[in-house]
Amino acid sequence: MKILKMIYSVVLHGFLGYVWIVFINSMLDMFHSGGKSVLSGLLVGAGTLLFLDVTSRVFDSFEKDKKHPVRIAGYVSFGLVVMGFLLGAKA
Repeated sequence: MKILKMIYSVVLHGFLGYVWIVFINSMLDMFHSGGKSVLSGLLVGAGTLLFLDVTSRVFDSFEKDKKHPVRIAGYVSFGLVVMGFLLGAKA
């Protein structure tokens, strides 16, 4: 059962990483054309905080221990998706 939870955590947090990237890109594209960088920064910051709240609620559905392998797999999956996009976007 732990393997299924780990797979679920990896897939879910990988998807959440992708959705966060799509959100940030759409916000930056929308405000980059308008030249309102302060408003863009505020909305991206507020959206990221809301997104962090969603991911923390998702993590509550897993084990309570922050060093549990299922939670660590989710953290790694989220980080790999975001880092993969950042490294791939610069190429």
